[in-house]
Amino acid sequence: MAGEELGKLDFGSIQHQLEVNALGPLRTVEVFLPTLSEGSKVALITSRMGSIGDNGSGGYYGYRMSKAALNAAGMSLAHDLRSRGVAVITLHPGFVRTGMTGNSGGLDPADSAKMLLDRIDALALKTTGKFLHANGEELPW
Repeated sequence: MAGEELGKLDFGSIQHQLEVNALGPLRTVEVFLPTLSEGSKVALITSRMGSIGDNGSGGYYGYRMSKAALNAAGMSLAHDLRSRGVAVITLHPGFVRTGMTGNSGGLDPADSAKMLLDRIDALALKTTGKFLHANGEELPW
């Protein structure tokens, strides 16, 4: 991604990524808050690149920071919505063949979507606050 290399950072791009990837989903939950009742579920689509514990390569500052911020919001939402009976999950879709990955991902979009829906269907209060791969693997924060 352009503007993601140390020494050549594009802070406007990083700010935009934070707005879209972290604040956008949080704003959406805030808008729907009055409709979230017991048994509701909130699923946040993040990325493994937002994992601090799994960052073995560096770089991609805006993307990583924005997804880490979304992960933090997901954990706070899980705590704050538990008393309403609302479960929250943070999901990584996998390395999906899309334009963003140069169509080099290992998963078809439809397969990723099916696995994500399986994770959402299985979500309950006892599993709220988890960070999962679409395949069900629990990921490090």
